[in-house]
Amino acid sequence: MKKKIISLVAVLCLMLGVLAGCGGSDGSKSDKTEVTLLIGKEEVAKELDEMVKAYNDSQEKYTVKVLPLAGQNVNEKLSSLYASKNAPTMINMGVAAELENWSDKLLDLSDMDIVKGIDQVYLDTTTVDGKIYGIPATIEAFGLLYNKDVLDKAVGGKFDPTTIKTRSDLKAVFDKVEKLGKRAIQISPMDWSLGAHFTNLVFADQSEDSSKRHDFLNNVAAGNEKLEGNKTYDNWVATFDLMKDYNQAKKNPLAVEYDTSTLALANGDIGFWFMGNWAYPQLAEANPDAKFGILPVPISDDEGAYGNSQISVGVPQSWVIDKDQSSKAQQQGAKDFLTWMYQDKAGQDYYVNKLKFLPISKDFKGTLDDPLSSAIVNYVRSGDTLEWMNTYYPAEAYPTMGASLQKYLDGKIDKKGLTKELQDYWLSTKKK
Repeated sequence: MKKKIISLVAVLCLMLGVLAGCGGSDGSKSDKTEVTLLIGKEEVAKELDEMVKAYNDSQEKYTVKVLPLAGQNVNEKLSSLYASKNAPTMINMGVAAELENWSDKLLDLSDMDIVKGIDQVYLDTTTVDGKIYGIPATIEAFGLLYNKDVLDKAVGGKFDPTTIKTRSDLKAVFDKVEKLGKRAIQISPMDWSLGAHFTNLVFADQSEDSSKRHDFLNNVAAGNEKLEGNKTYDNWVATFDLMKDYNQAKKNPLAVEYDTSTLALANGDIGFWFMGNWAYPQLAEANPDAKFGILPVPISDDEGAYGNSQISVGVPQSWVIDKDQSSKAQQQGAKDFLTWMYQDKAGQDYYVNKLKFLPISKDFKGTLDDPLSSAIVNYVRSGDTLEWMNTYYPAEAYPTMGASLQKYLDGKIDKKGLTKELQDYWLSTKKK
């Protein structure tokens, strides 16, 4: 009886093999090479799944599969996957120091065609010892996001962001917003917003010369430069003081949550929000009819001062490919997926208009469907950008400086106390 059952199965496989492929056949989905992708952008999980499906349906060689983080961050998950010999083929990770920490496990991508369309200044963030280990994923920008309808009403016409050239100009437009019965600005008190993004201006605004900016940062850490008495630092605090004075949550500034600010700007309860373009999907979801722009943070009252007309732009993440535990076919599949996102018309549209990743490649030929992204691209094309000096901070820098700024925002310390805490932090890095 057992032999008959086995024989019957064999006959059925032979009969149906042409149609169904008993055990798989050329061209079937089971023959597609699986390429696993680890990414921590949970805010675009739905859009990412849609993009991956579109890619998988577009060709017959590879299947990209997104791996869940399961409550871990990317580095934690990556460590456990490598330890269990289940490393993902492709990873979306940070740049600079974070990428360098993993570079011994990453494939050199210097020979990929898509590299040619990316400016060297962005490739520098993913280059280690002359080799490009990551493809910059996007650029992000932060500054003063604003609700266009609110600002248009405040100025009695079409608001022109180029008219805000000094801190005094910023105060004047704050006053105009408040005359509408609205609050000028809301400050989100998260340590990453204050400690990584707002502090970036202290170092980025020091000089148009990149080497001088980095020298200042290194000299502050070495104890050879002081924040106290530094003109840019004093202007930076003065602008933060202005923002504090007009803060919607002035009475309880640390109670503000990210979603609270999102709704406040989307609904036009406030005019400005210090934040970045990553907030756009949530803003658009909260109010699909609203339009948003971005304004530099003018820290000086000198109209031509460097930083008054530039927004902070940098590379937050990169795409990397595992070289240790992935097969040649999987590595090729990851490269094919990257090429599709960066050079294929359909891939570009998903990448830019669904994921809301700003195009970092000159190969992008599509159109942007939101004004905030368009405004940022215009700043980039005109060269009005500030370096992300926070890329070069030690890992504990933004939580530490963020905590000090939270105390200052809440009135627990004065400027002297803030300056001492920031200076002391940087001096502490010298001892490590």
